[in-house]
Amino acid sequence: MTRYFRRNNDNPNTFIGLILLIVLGVFVGPNLLPEFLSDLSPYIYAGVPCSRLPSALGLTAHQSIIGRQVEDPITLDLEPSPISQDNILVIRLTITNTSLGTIPIVYNPDDVPTLDDNSNGFGIVLNPAPANGGVGRLQTGLTGYPESEIRLLGPRQKCVHSFQIQASGGMISNGGTAQAYYRMTIAGENQTQRPGTRNIFPDQGLNILLTGVVRSPVITIPPRSTAPQ
Repeated sequence: MTRYFRRNNDNPNTFIGLILLIVLGVFVGPNLLPEFLSDLSPYIYAGVPCSRLPSALGLTAHQSIIGRQVEDPITLDLEPSPISQDNILVIRLTITNTSLGTIPIVYNPDDVPTLDDNSNGFGIVLNPAPANGGVGRLQTGLTGYPESEIRLLGPRQKCVHSFQIQASGGMISNGGTAQAYYRMTIAGENQTQRPGTRNIFPDQGLNILLTGVVRSPVITIPPRSTAPQ
């Protein structure tokens, strides 16, 4: 086999054939590679931090045509950690783009509420409420977003956001439930155009949800176990 590739490394048909096989695998079985890697090790394909996703640049001229056509491409999943001895609960939110297009999502790691105030963006609802009663979104009622707060999630890509929550007394003793959401009810007005940029797209392409909101399955938060005396 090694001698074959060494002897034919100047044949472009060999490399074209390999590329076509990879492309065919993406379209025929787009979930096979993620599932295989996930089975091999759950940490390989867990997703990058959402804060490391690339920010959108020049959305008036640069958007994915496939991404603008997709509908409800986002799935949300939550995974809680045990409540720590200092009453801290960490919940991991995994955001998955199930489509074959690059999609824009509004994400500001410093503005993800722990209640649902009907604003656009990501958030989480806990029952019972956290010790501080939950924190609302800082920015509401916007008709468009700075491109620095619009992140690009690639085809079949995942990203992760972690909530660190001060657990309430009821949650510590009785557990509770949690559900994440992503709401986006606007297409987004284009921001100030950069000099020399062509205005190709009429909006920021944020309206990728048919019903305006997607929610994760409800998960159970186990109560904190009592250490043996």
